[in-house]
Amino acid sequence: MFERGPLDPVRVIRPGIIERFLARDFVVTQAAVTAVLLLVIIGGVLGRGLRDVAEGRIPLDVLPAMVAFGSFKALMLLWPVALFLAFLLVLGRLQRDSELIAMQAGGVSFARIYRAIFLVAGPSALVLASLMSFAVPQIESLIDRLRDQADLRSDLVGITPGRFLRSRVGDQVFFAERFSPDREALLNVFIYQERGPQAEVTVARRAIAEVVGAGRYLVLEDGHRYVGIPGEGAFQLLDFDRLRMQVPDPTLVQPRRSLDGLPTAALWERRDDPRYRAELEWRLALPVSVLMLALVALPLGLAAPRSGRYARVPLAIIVYVIYANFLIMGKSWLAAGQLPLWLGLWWVHLIPLAVWLVLSWRKCMWPAVMRSLTGRYA
Repeated sequence: MFERGPLDPVRVIRPGIIERFLARDFVVTQAAVTAVLLLVIIGGVLGRGLRDVAEGRIPLDVLPAMVAFGSFKALMLLWPVALFLAFLLVLGRLQRDSELIAMQAGGVSFARIYRAIFLVAGPSALVLASLMSFAVPQIESLIDRLRDQADLRSDLVGITPGRFLRSRVGDQVFFAERFSPDREALLNVFIYQERGPQAEVTVARRAIAEVVGAGRYLVLEDGHRYVGIPGEGAFQLLDFDRLRMQVPDPTLVQPRRSLDGLPTAALWERRDDPRYRAELEWRLALPVSVLMLALVALPLGLAAPRSGRYARVPLAIIVYVIYANFLIMGKSWLAAGQLPLWLGLWWVHLIPLAVWLVLSWRKCMWPAVMRSLTGRYA
């Protein structure tokens, strides 16, 4: 080995062939892992959505948007673990095929491998931080808005044709024979409503639901209304071509405004409140977790040669589950005021850092990394 002269800054910063080769493998593997995990998550989100539709909690036409937004939120949570698994799988393959040993024999240091890892992890953390700060709050706000509209419409379209439905107001009974072929209207509608001593029976050939502002309306077409006192023979008959009925709002609930949907600037302004501080720290914790998991990926991925590509995956999953659960619990503790605001969630990141220190010391990585970073050896 030989001493090198002064380092060329451009050469140090610019990734070499090995770094680009490893980074490409990391990105391709991450895309594959993310696709598999996302399919599982979409299946779960779709299953919950179909259950809500069947129970009348949300209209069917809202389901695609809810699934899309829910999948996007899940993607943000999957990003760190997908990248972590990608690092482990690529490093495991290199170790199994002795390619990593060949690289080290050819002068490829741990620092260069770390450079390839952070060539992917660094931009990923920045992109995730931007999405968590700006895109995710907008998505949460849209989800809240969709749920508000679904609540307003649930008494109108959240029904099963052929079954009687009592309004949550309690004084209306609604029945529709079937949906129209395009599922935009209800056919052969029957409505019974009590107004004091009088009873109203309305029948219509067709009905559609409308939501205007905070009000819910049922537009009936081509029907009749009978008004009278039960037990008496005198009834009034009203024929109509189009009748718009307002459905009373049972609770006049204020629009949802969850902390998840608040802009990051609003959270920063109220950062002295534990609940707002917890949400703010959570948005920062996910991008930081990408860097922490990238740091611990290399020593975790260095299994014994020919031990198998997935030899270290179970241990890595245990580390991630512990780390993720402490992040979730830390957020709850911080929101409940059980943790000081100055501590936040930063203490949780000491878990992967401690794992990295222990594994790096056991594998004698520190001297090699320091020599490579200072540029003293090839």
